[in-house]
Amino acid sequence: MSGELKRKKLALIGLGPHAKRIYYPLIEKWQAEEHLELSLLIELEDQRESVEKYLSERLVQPERIIYLPESARHGGPEFVSELNRLAGPGGLWGCVIATEPKAHGVYAQWAIEHGAHILIDKPLTAFSLRDSAPEEALRLVSDHASIQAAAARRGVNVLVQAQRRAHVGYEMIHEYLAQFMGAYEVPLTYVDIYHADGMWNMPKEYFSRENHPYKYGYGKIMHSGYHFIDLYAWMIQLNQRLSRASCDHVNVVTRDSNAYDHLAQVDHQLYERFFAEDASEQKLSEAQLKEIKGFGETDVFLMLQAMRDDRVISTGSLNLLQTSFSRRAWPDLPADTYKGNGRVRHERVTIQIGHLLNVQVHSYQSYEAKDWEGDKPGVGQYDHFDISFYRNCQLVGGEPFELIALGDAMQRTNETDKSYIGHNEAARAEVFLDFLHENVDRAGLSHHDLSIKLVAAAYYDILRRRSGELSSPVVDMAPGAKDWFNDVAL
Repeated sequence: MSGELKRKKLALIGLGPHAKRIYYPLIEKWQAEEHLELSLLIELEDQRESVEKYLSERLVQPERIIYLPESARHGGPEFVSELNRLAGPGGLWGCVIATEPKAHGVYAQWAIEHGAHILIDKPLTAFSLRDSAPEEALRLVSDHASIQAAAARRGVNVLVQAQRRAHVGYEMIHEYLAQFMGAYEVPLTYVDIYHADGMWNMPKEYFSRENHPYKYGYGKIMHSGYHFIDLYAWMIQLNQRLSRASCDHVNVVTRDSNAYDHLAQVDHQLYERFFAEDASEQKLSEAQLKEIKGFGETDVFLMLQAMRDDRVISTGSLNLLQTSFSRRAWPDLPADTYKGNGRVRHERVTIQIGHLLNVQVHSYQSYEAKDWEGDKPGVGQYDHFDISFYRNCQLVGGEPFELIALGDAMQRTNETDKSYIGHNEAARAEVFLDFLHENVDRAGLSHHDLSIKLVAAAYYDILRRRSGELSSPVVDMAPGAKDWFNDVAL
């Protein structure tokens, strides 16, 4: 078979900020070694100028570019008709789907029908949750099942870009925990995950955002939050390997705050103080404030208890924030709204294995990706990622404390690799290579079953509270005021 027939013809669907930063450079990097051919690029017509400017500076050029009208933002007849002309002998080997997630389902189903392998950004699917009944959230589970069944029938792979499953640090922790828990038959008893990404939106940006939107009734969970729900799911499933401590269900309680709440926390006076000349343009009308009540979450908090029958085996706490330390100090959006608008990452994970072991991750930035110099180690630097182990060494051996400065080590190891832009980005590259090598062991769709169910459960709980179906105990903060328990029979 000739070299030409062996080439892997790819379609890149969506050339937004994430694809520009990650996928396109990876296609260029691995083009020769992996025999890649960028056969097709799909974008919306209103992105033509941005795409042409970006491509003018790239070595690899797509064979064809299709610009769809705005009406096809979520997929449509124009999209299907145009791609069908590419199908058949010599058609696509694979599709990288990097669109806004509401369009994921249409693109994924088309690719599967034509026998193309898929690498898809998280979340697998999304749809508007504005003014939705709680049961609507369960469509996330049925979408997963239908895509997985279709892919199995057609014999194609679907990988989800949730890169912490391929992150060298989290892989190290996962492997260590598997061995440790197996040796002592003690489950993972507590997981605390904290992630803050400093996504600060000006008030009217909530109405206009299409990249990481809120106006469709979803937010942080479908943005960066999915990574950490998936990280929890990946870790908690280690308990299923233990005969005495496997779990049969997870109880989920969710609380959130959204743009409406955020504008009470960071109110107009602050905008006037820091953005005086532009503050008046950002002030929302009463009608806009009413509308924004139904927007997606900026911050979300999950309490999870993995149970075996009526006994708690493991408790999890996920605190996922956008109302957090940011470097944004300007009112106007820059060209790069993905990594160039003040976002900085603070990430912390704590895992307890009973009384025997504590593992912690600390990853704290103080400036943005665009300001990374690549030569500074330690806390606050762009590539900071430390792993700490605390052991009950008199019972389990080893050192009582061990610190692995993984971010610094990876920076030194990759100092001559000009394509290296950080440990999380390196993990995304690993998932991309898994896709090319047809390896589904880490990021294959079947591994996301629990993650997607947890996301659906979280939104089910959020939507119930939005509709007023559930009430919680309320403690009045005024001295001497009556509280909810005054009306409860003791």
